[in-house]
Amino acid sequence: MARVDILLPYWGDFGLLKKTVESILAQTVQDWHLAVFDDCYPSDEATRYFKALKDSRVTYFRHKKNIGITNNFNHAINSAKATYCVIPGCDDILLPNYLEMALKNIDDADFYQPNVQVIDENGKYYLPLADRVKRFIRPKKDGVYNGEKLAASLCHGNWLYFPSILWKTETIKKYGFDARYKIAEDLVLEFNIIKSGGVLYLDNETTFCYRRFAKSLSSIEKSKGGIRFGEEDEVYEKFTNEFQKIGWNKAARAAKLRLTSRLHRLLS
Repeated sequence: MARVDILLPYWGDFGLLKKTVESILAQTVQDWHLAVFDDCYPSDEATRYFKALKDSRVTYFRHKKNIGITNNFNHAINSAKATYCVIPGCDDILLPNYLEMALKNIDDADFYQPNVQVIDENGKYYLPLADRVKRFIRPKKDGVYNGEKLAASLCHGNWLYFPSILWKTETIKKYGFDARYKIAEDLVLEFNIIKSGGVLYLDNETTFCYRRFAKSLSSIEKSKGGIRFGEEDEVYEKFTNEFQKIGWNKAARAAKLRLTSRLHRLLS
């Protein structure tokens, strides 16, 4: 059995999906299995591509009907069998040493966050305001982070890049994704893990390219009238109460203030 399951929920541009798959095939570490979960995208390009690929490390599954992004995430993690798993976006790029560095450093941590380079729809490096803020508030030192200090830091602003995170499979399966959320489901997962004693390893080595462009789901939902801010308000209010119950008063105050989220709303 592979050491890492690369779980790839798919809905979108086939050309970008192909680039993601090619970046996985180019990994310096080969101890992985790629599982693609096509959420009934209205094209047969992916079906034909994976049928012709003929790589025993790659599995392609197409849902009979569209089940939605969060349900597709849960379907993906429920299928995971390896010790670790990662859920990249179907337009992201894993640099060749992504798995090598992740497996080298994760050790006993529950999840691993590498440094991330942002790319646009054409694959060019750039740094939008949201990512400049993430870079500013992100801790500067490599190493282990956990507990109230980590929770409070993420309440000030979520500097994690969910698609780039390598997870301990038993940890992510324990919590899964809350299907009530379409945008903030990753934040709920991360807070639940941290609140329960989970550990993050933060690495400053750049091994992942996160694609952000104007027509992406995340960018659309960040606009005024979108659902992002409503979901964030609900999540931060929920964890304000939960952090207070366990005596994490600094984290509770940070969740209540959620300064970066409020600023982002004003600037959108």
